[in-house]
Amino acid sequence: MRACIVYSSRTGNTRSVGDYLAGQFSLPLYSVENAPHSGYDVLVLGFWTWRGGPDAAMLDFMETLKAKSVFFFGTMAAFPDSPHAARCALRVENILQSRKCRVLGHFFCQGRLDPQVLLRSTHPRTPERMARLNEAARHPDGQDFRRAAESVRRALFPAPAERPASCLSKVC
Repeated sequence: MRACIVYSSRTGNTRSVGDYLAGQFSLPLYSVENAPHSGYDVLVLGFWTWRGGPDAAMLDFMETLKAKSVFFFGTMAAFPDSPHAARCALRVENILQSRKCRVLGHFFCQGRLDPQVLLRSTHPRTPERMARLNEAARHPDGQDFRRAAESVRRALFPAPAERPASCLSKVC
């Protein structure tokens, strides 16, 4: 299996997760602008989320894929267990599946929002939203990196299946 990581990053959040994963799994790391279009069976794609999906550069790259195995990760200001994150994951899965790609799994974590995006945002600045953005500014952190690595490990390098309980006393 030949695998690589391709990322798109605006504030450095997604790149930092990609850097960590590249180090953990000894995988080559490419920015989306320099990403190879062949030579790899498995792609680990990282992006910053924009309007409920991957940013434009990563979306353009995804549109060039055909029949690849893909794990994707994203950084966002929203909570990774939020309905927004679930909708984003479904949208990305649909994009990849429309390109005949096999989705191996995904991971999301928070990341700071670009101040320019915040200035142009039409979302109301409620106390709840501002608290979430303040929390997002502290991510990704060490726990996010470790969770991302565990997600990739489970997707790309699963442990051998355990034998069923009925086989424990005999050779199956």
